Amino acid sequence: MSEFALFGISSMLICFTIATFILSRIPTNIITDEYDVKLDPLCPVLGVMFLGSLGVYTFFPQHFDTIKEYGIIDFILPFIFAGIIYFCYLIGIEALTNIVIFIFSLVISFIQPDSFLLFSGNLSFWQDRLVVALILFIISKGLGIMNGLGGIACLQFITVMIVSVILSHFGVAPQILACLALAYIGTILAFTFYSWPPEKLIMTNGGFTAIGFILGCFIINMSVEYADASMFIACSYLFTEVGFVIYNRFLLNQKEEYAFMNTKYYSISNDGNYEEYVVKGTLKIFAVDVFLAVLQITANERLALPFFSVMLNLWLLSIISGETKPEDVMSITKIGFKSVKRIFGRDEKKQPVTKSKTKGKKKKGS
Repeated sequence: MSEFALFGISSMLICFTIATFILSRIPTNIITDEYDVKLDPLCPVLGVMFLGSLGVYTFFPQHFDTIKEYGIIDFILPFIFAGIIYFCYLIGIEALTNIVIFIFSLVISFIQPDSFLLFSGNLSFWQDRLVVALILFIISKGLGIMNGLGGIACLQFITVMIVSVILSHFGVAPQILACLALAYIGTILAFTFYSWPPEKLIMTNGGFTAIGFILGCFIINMSVEYADASMFIACSYLFTEVGFVIYNRFLLNQKEEYAFMNTKYYSISNDGNYEEYVVKGTLKIFAVDVFLAVLQITANERLALPFFSVMLNLWLLSIISGETKPEDVMSITKIGFKSVKRIFGRDEKKQPVTKSKTKGKKKKGS
C-alpha cells in the first residue's frame, strides 16, 4: 500500500474516532433555547477537521504533485473565516452575515495563483475572481440551506470528498488534497450518524454554513488543480436545491420562516414521506453524481456533464417525490418538459402521490 493511501486512511480513522468520542459526550436529551457551546456539535466537528488539516500539512509532503504552493495559511485561514461566519450567525444579523461571507469569499478567490482562471478566455481577471467568490458564497450558503435534514447536508459534503479521493487515485488531483478529504470524511461521517433521521444532534444553519465555507474553499483548491468540472458535478445537487429556494422565495414569493423550507427535499418530507426514506433517496442521487464526476475525467467538454448532472438531479428528485410513474423512468419521451413542470408544481392535472409517515415506518419495519 502506498504512503498516500496509508496516511489518508489513517487520517480518516483517527478523525472518525476522535469526532465520535467527543460527539458521544454531548447529551442528546437536552433541548434549550439558549446557546450553549458544550451542546453545539459544530465546535467538535470544526475542531477535529482543523486538527486533521494541520496533521495533513505537518506529516505529508506539502508540495507533492500540486500546481499551487500550499502554506500553513491555506490550511488555517478557511477555519478562521468559518469561525467568524458562525459568530455572525449567533449575533442574528443576516445582512451582516451575508456581507462577511462574500468578503471572505473574495479574499479566498484573490489569494489563488494569478494563473488560475476558472473561465479562461471568457472573463477578465477581475470578473473571473468575482465569479469564483460568488460560487464560494453560494456553496457556503447552500449547505446552510440544506440543513432541513442534516443527513442530506452531510452526505453532500462527503460526496465532494469522495470524488476528490477518486480523482486523486486516477492522478487527476493532488494526493495532499485527497488526504485532506479523507480526514474531512472521517469527521463528517461521525456526525452523520448523529444527524441521520431521527436526528440526535442538531446543528444550526450557521454551523452548516461555516462547514459549507470550508467545503467551498476545498472546491476552489481542487479547481486550481483543474478538477473544477468534476467538483461542480459533485455539487450539482446543492446547486439544484439552491435553485429551488431562489425560485420559490423570490419568483413565487413564498416567504417561509427558514430557507430550507423552500427546498425540494423538505417539501417531499413535509408531504408525508418518511424522512429517512427521503435521505436514502437523495443518497442514490449522490451516487449518480459521483459516477458522473469521475466520468468527467474522460470528457472533452468542461460544461456538458455539469449541466447534464443538474438536469438529472431535477429528474431524479421528481421520481423520489412520487410524481413520476415507475414505468416512465426509462421513457426518454416523458422525461423532458412534463417532469420539469411537475417538479415546479406547474402540472395541475396530476396531484403528487404522498405517503404517510405511519405507512413509511411500517414498510421500513417489514
